[in-house]
Amino acid sequence: MAALIDNVTISRSNVSAKTIRNNLIPQKIGIFIWRFLKGRIAVKTELVKRGIDVDTVLCPLCDKATETLDHSFLSCDFTKAVWAGIHQWWQVALTPLTNLEDILRGVRYGSIPLHLTRVWQVITWTTCYLIWKNRNYKVFNGDSWSTSKTICEIQVKAFEWIRNRSKKFHKDWLQWLLNPTDLGAPDTNNLDPG
Repeated sequence: MAALIDNVTISRSNVSAKTIRNNLIPQKIGIFIWRFLKGRIAVKTELVKRGIDVDTVLCPLCDKATETLDHSFLSCDFTKAVWAGIHQWWQVALTPLTNLEDILRGVRYGSIPLHLTRVWQVITWTTCYLIWKNRNYKVFNGDSWSTSKTICEIQVKAFEWIRNRSKKFHKDWLQWLLNPTDLGAPDTNNLDPG
């Protein structure tokens, strides 16, 4: 199915924008990331470009800057705090986030060990998805999660998705919270389903 999507959409646009996959997460997250990489997330500036009337173009989470893709996922105060918390949890140096596309595609993982790149990708994709979910909750319900609740949701969802999609993942919840990078065997990249 993803190959068919690639053939239809890539031939019309950017040839280098191949679909990236990670079978450790639900397909809806993969589709969200694919839409993100294609610039198809409905941030307010994109809605205005399409002629949709919005009350304000300000970011609903910080109410300080125009809501663009880069702002929503990189430079919003809320988003920066979430990324900082995730990096702290993984004990990874937080490098300046300037290009989220590279992070999502796995171009630069910094100090993530090679055998953990697929697991770290689950974390980054889940982070983006839950930042967007929180943003939508704020837009449509008038309330949003705290930074700590968002980080907790990322930890929970990533753990559930990896555990339920890989028979080789044997970490318990407490181990995951305390040291997610200690996954034992160096074949963690092969956490393929059953």
